[in-house]
Amino acid sequence: MKISDQWTYSVTETSGQGRALEWAALILNRPEIRNESANYVQNALIDWWNCSAEWISAKLAEFPEPFRTTGFRKEIHHIENPLAALKPAFDSLRAGESSLFEAMDHLGRNFAWDAERLMRWKEGLEHLSALALWLPVFTPALDYLNIAFPLGREEIDRCRESLLQSVHEPHRFLEAGARDEFSQKFLEFKKNYMEAYCLLHEDALNIVGGMKKDELKIDPVLLRNLDLLSDLQYVDKSYLNKVKLLAKWVQRNQCNLPLQQILERYPRCYCNFNPSSQQHPSDSVAQINGIIREGIDYFRTLLRRCGHLITSELKAQETDERMLQPIVALLGDGPPVPLKPQSIKILNRIIRKYPNEFLAEIRRIK
Repeated sequence: MKISDQWTYSVTETSGQGRALEWAALILNRPEIRNESANYVQNALIDWWNCSAEWISAKLAEFPEPFRTTGFRKEIHHIENPLAALKPAFDSLRAGESSLFEAMDHLGRNFAWDAERLMRWKEGLEHLSALALWLPVFTPALDYLNIAFPLGREEIDRCRESLLQSVHEPHRFLEAGARDEFSQKFLEFKKNYMEAYCLLHEDALNIVGGMKKDELKIDPVLLRNLDLLSDLQYVDKSYLNKVKLLAKWVQRNQCNLPLQQILERYPRCYCNFNPSSQQHPSDSVAQINGIIREGIDYFRTLLRRCGHLITSELKAQETDERMLQPIVALLGDGPPVPLKPQSIKILNRIIRKYPNEFLAEIRRIK
C-alpha cells in the first residue's frame, strides 16, 4: 500500500535525513546505525517492526481473558494507538512503496518529534512484549488456580484467593516485579497445595496397604471374627452384610494413580477426589469399624446370655484348650482374640442342642 499523502512529505519539509537517521537510531537503540547506509537502516527497521512491534500487535489478539477487559485496554491505549498509527507507514516501507525518510517522517510526526515521548512509548512496547512472553507461564498457572479445590487449609486457601484477586488488576503485570511476585507466589502455593492435597487424598482413599492412623484402618481380627460369628445358626447376619456393602464401595474408590505427577500439571486427581466432599472412603472405613464393633457386641451379648449352657457343654466335651480360649474370651469382658472356624463349629453344636434357649435370647436382643 502506498503511504498516504497526508503523512508523506519531501525531505525539505522535514528536518532532513540526519533527523530521520537519528530517530531510526533511537527506535532501534543503536546509536552507531546513523553512520550506516539508508538501505542498511531500512532493513534494520523492517526487522525491528516484524519482530517487535508487529509481533506484539498480533499477540494482543491472543491475550487470555483477564487481559481483554476495557480496563486493561485503557491502560495500554498509549501503546496501542501509536502502534496502529505506525502500521501503514511500516507496511509501506516493507513493501518498498515508501522510503526510509518518509517512514521516519511519519514516525516523528506521530510523536511530535519529541524523543522522550518516543522512548516512553518504546518502553511501554517493551513492557507489553515482556508480558506477552510471560503469558505461557501465567495462563497455565491461572488455569491451575481456577481448577484447584479449596482445601480447608487457611494459609493455602488464602494464598490462592490472593493470587486470583491479583488477576483483577492485569495492568500490574506490565511491570516485571508484579510478574515475578505472581510467579513466585504461585510456585509456593502449588508446592503447599500438592503436599496438602496428597495427604488428604492419602487419608481419604488409600485405605488399604498403607501406614494409616488407627482410626482409618479396618481391624482385621475383628472383621474376621464378625465373619465367622455370622456363621452361627439363627443369628442376625445384617452386620456382616452392611460391612460387605461398604467394603465394596471403599474398594471401588481406591486410587493408585501417580498423584504427584498428575498434580504437577493438574490440581485434581483423575479419580475426582474432592477434599470438601461429604463422602470419602475414609468415612466409610470409620463406619465399617463402627458396624464391626456393633456386630461383635451383638454376638458377645448373645453368647454371654447363654454362657451357662456354653460353659457346661465345653466342660462336658472336654474341649481342646486352643479351641476353648477364643470362646472363653468372647464370653468375658476383655478384648476378643482371633477365632477359628473350629470354634464356630463347637458353638453351632451347642446351639443345635439348645435351639429354643438360643432363639429366645436372639429375639430378646432384637
